[in-house]
Amino acid sequence: MGILSHPHVKTAAHRRLHEALEHYAASHQHRENIRMHLVCVPVIFTASLILLWRLLGGQGLSSEPGLGMWMLPGGVVTLAVLAVYARFSLRVLGVMAVWALASLALMFVMLGLNWPVTPMMLAAFVVAWIGQVVGHRIEGRKPAFLDDLRQLLIGPLFVLVELFPAMRDWLLKQDEPSERS
Repeated sequence: MGILSHPHVKTAAHRRLHEALEHYAASHQHRENIRMHLVCVPVIFTASLILLWRLLGGQGLSSEPGLGMWMLPGGVVTLAVLAVYARFSLRVLGVMAVWALASLALMFVMLGLNWPVTPMMLAAFVVAWIGQVVGHRIEGRKPAFLDDLRQLLIGPLFVLVELFPAMRDWLLKQDEPSERS
C-alpha cells in the first residue's frame, strides 16, 4: 500500500511514521533477512537499553541490583528515546514504553538472580549484530540506518508490525477521542 493511499495517514507525524516504516521495509525484503531481524532487533533493543543503564550508571560488571543514583543516566537516555517515539504518536510511545519497561524488568530479574548482566547483554548485543550483518548479506542491501540513523529506532516498530500486521493500522490511526452519540 502506497504512502499516500494508506487510509490512516492524515497528519505529518503519521506520514513520518508510515514513511519511516516504508523506508525500513524497502531494505528488508528477503524472507530470511526479515526472520533474522525478528530475532535480532528485539535482542539489540533490549540489550542496548540494559547496557545503557548499566554502563552509563557506572555499574559496569557489578551485579548490584539496588536502586540509586546510578539509574539516573539510563533513565534520562530512555526518556529521550521515548520522546523520539512520541513524535510519531501516543500509540507508538505507549508500545515502546511497554517494551522499554519490559526490558528493564528483565534487567532487574537478572540482577536479582545475580547473573552477570553486563557481559551477557554485551554478548547478546554482538551476536545479534552479527545476525543482522548476515541477514543483510543474504538480502544484498545495506541496512536502512546507513541512510538515516533514526532508522535504528524504527527497527523495533518494523518487528512489531511484521509479527502483528494489524498493529500497523492501529499505530497509524489518529490519536483522536472516540465519537460520542
